[in-house]
Amino acid sequence: MFDISIIIISFNTKELTLACLKSIYKYLSGKTVFEVIVVDNNSIDGSQQGIEAFAGKNDNVRFIETGSNLGFAKANNAGICAASGRQILLLNSDTYLIDDSILMAMQYLDGQHDVFGCGCTLLNADLTVGISYGMFPEFLTVLRECLEGCLGKYRAMKPQKPGCIYDIDMPCGAFFLIKKELLEKTGYLDEQFFMYSEEPDLAKRAKKLGYRTVYFGLTRLVHLGGQSSMPKPVDTAAGKNVLEVKKIFYQSWERYLVKYHSRLYAFAVKTLFLSYCYYYYFVFRLKKNNEAVLNFLPEILALKAGWGNKADFSGNNS
Repeated sequence: MFDISIIIISFNTKELTLACLKSIYKYLSGKTVFEVIVVDNNSIDGSQQGIEAFAGKNDNVRFIETGSNLGFAKANNAGICAASGRQILLLNSDTYLIDDSILMAMQYLDGQHDVFGCGCTLLNADLTVGISYGMFPEFLTVLRECLEGCLGKYRAMKPQKPGCIYDIDMPCGAFFLIKKELLEKTGYLDEQFFMYSEEPDLAKRAKKLGYRTVYFGLTRLVHLGGQSSMPKPVDTAAGKNVLEVKKIFYQSWERYLVKYHSRLYAFAVKTLFLSYCYYYYFVFRLKKNNEAVLNFLPEILALKAGWGNKADFSGNNS
């Protein structure tokens, strides 16, 4: 059995995926017994050939080709089913290690019987601290953030505290280290979520069973952010433009809210957040701040188009 199975979803991120793989082998080889499972969601940028070449030169790299874009949850589940590690690390392809501090997170998780999983300190490309975790995206969270925004004190999440360890609702999905035995109890990722909202859903299920999710700030790595979901010339999965990606985000969010609350609750959250977006859209139009207007307009369009409408999450929508 491996100490850890690292699962990476590849989707048209060939160079980033290879950089991620190289960093794993650079910092973890000889320090822990690990395997890497790369699940490719039918990339068309040559990812398959690049990953197979890397696997041919390095031990314990498993490559799974899905044949179609299964989405984030289903592809990760394929990797989890193939994994034999005591711990599972769901790792984005647009991340890379800068040291071996992941070993501390593994050791911590082994010593905590009531901890389901943990996130880490995610760094931006310039090594500044990025968003590493968040609160469950529910009514009170949205209300607080809207009020903070209207008062000019908006912050997306509570300030991160690198080097500290404390309970959180959910980590950013770029890095989620989980005990395999507890994952068997909660169930794997909900495949009804094609992309987005998988992390709060999984962490919510763990919490309902009495397990904690933790921010382990001593572990750090770089997260470039959004590289596999943002449209590219070869991108056929998430949609053809940023608006389509945002629509999927809001559809997944709605699905999460309905799953744990009700359609009425989801409607209340939508109304609150849409009102907030409209407020700032018109404020910035009056101030003739076109850049800010263009930030809120896609949110409004995507929220209105995506929420309450069923979508083809397969990525084949025309």
